[in-house]
Amino acid sequence: MTRWLRVAAFVLCFGLFARTLAHANLRAAWERIRDVGPIELVIVVPFLFVMMADVWAWQRLLRALGRRVALHRLLRVRFATEAITNTIPAGAVWADALGPVLVSMSTGVAVADVFAASTAKRWVLVRMHSAYVACAAAFGSAAIMNASMNLIGSHALVAFVLLASLGLVLSSLGIEAVASRGRIAERTAKLLGRMRLSRVQAWVDARHHHFAHADAQLRRLSEDVTATRDASFRLAFLWLLEGFETFLILRLLGAPLSLIEVMSFDAALSVVRSVAFFAPAGIGVQDVGYLAVLEAYGVPGAHAIGPAFIVLKRMKEAFWVLIGFAVLATMRKRKH
Repeated sequence: MTRWLRVAAFVLCFGLFARTLAHANLRAAWERIRDVGPIELVIVVPFLFVMMADVWAWQRLLRALGRRVALHRLLRVRFATEAITNTIPAGAVWADALGPVLVSMSTGVAVADVFAASTAKRWVLVRMHSAYVACAAAFGSAAIMNASMNLIGSHALVAFVLLASLGLVLSSLGIEAVASRGRIAERTAKLLGRMRLSRVQAWVDARHHHFAHADAQLRRLSEDVTATRDASFRLAFLWLLEGFETFLILRLLGAPLSLIEVMSFDAALSVVRSVAFFAPAGIGVQDVGYLAVLEAYGVPGAHAIGPAFIVLKRMKEAFWVLIGFAVLATMRKRKH
């Protein structure tokens, strides 16, 4: 039953995306993109630094467990798992489970340690997401209130953003509590065992007992305040870069919005994207959100800038998906 609900949600979101494009002024959007010219290729750059911030935090948590892994090896895995996240329903769940296995297969580092560091990174990432949303609400409150009045006729969106920040904090604490006190690693091993990747299945089956040790390592990281603090600072850059990427694309397209204004709504939409995890890259939900927000913020030419923004953002994602799958295809098990 749950599987069919996920499929139905994915179909609904994809239909929403198709409907959004069908009702958009694509001719005006393409003219706007054409006017930008070749310089629009720079939009693929911020994501590279987003991934580097992510693996920089991952590397720090691994070091707390006495494991030193080269940054470029972790980066390869992150590109591969990001491709999975953005192409299959509930891809983030599969990517989080598969990432530690790929790192362990390619580096020889114990899967228990990689899994523990990856899970700790998840709860720190969500915590810093909360901080990003809270800061956006604080510094961009005037813009949010004005957009809220234009969109729904009240200031309710401000309350939504603040509640979203609180929800993320509670989610982070919940992930940490479950991870450090439950048997989450063993459950993940069972999930991986159901994947239709024979090499991964065989690898997990041979090391199933290692996942039990990961639960002990999770408790260790939960108690390591210094390591989680360092990882938090590194992941803060990730969220700032996410907001800057949106600002960069909109500025290239001619939207007269400040960085604070862009981050104020990008933070809110990032929560929507996270909630719609069953849809690859938040397809449909995120796109409708951006179109509505640009109209609410009174962006001149929003009828052309909105669709152009969606097209460029999706093209950027497609570029990195191709890179990710190319990396995944070239990954090999480390020979001992």
